[in-house]
Amino acid sequence: MTDEKTPKNLEERLQEAARHTEEQMELTEPSLSYFENLIEEQTALWYRRLWFELTCLWGMAFIFISFLIFSFFYVPLLFVFAQITSIIILIRYFYKERYEMVEMRQ
Repeated sequence: MTDEKTPKNLEERLQEAARHTEEQMELTEPSLSYFENLIEEQTALWYRRLWFELTCLWGMAFIFISFLIFSFFYVPLLFVFAQITSIIILIRYFYKERYEMVEMRQ
């Protein structure tokens, strides 16, 4: 009768478990065409998203410029208010960015 707790028996059982695990986890590498197709799909998706964002940007710019032209000709006070507001926003933005850069350097 053999003792199951002997080092030799334990080593054999561990080796058997390792072989079984390796058999179960046999990895297969995908083909090169799979990766090429994946890259093509991701590139196409990226370009679609880029064109969508660019179209939205152009649309928003058109609306904003149309609003400015309309306000310049028909409601000059609104145009002046929009210009003053944008200048204040830009000054605050640049001041905040400069303040944050000074904090990063210290």
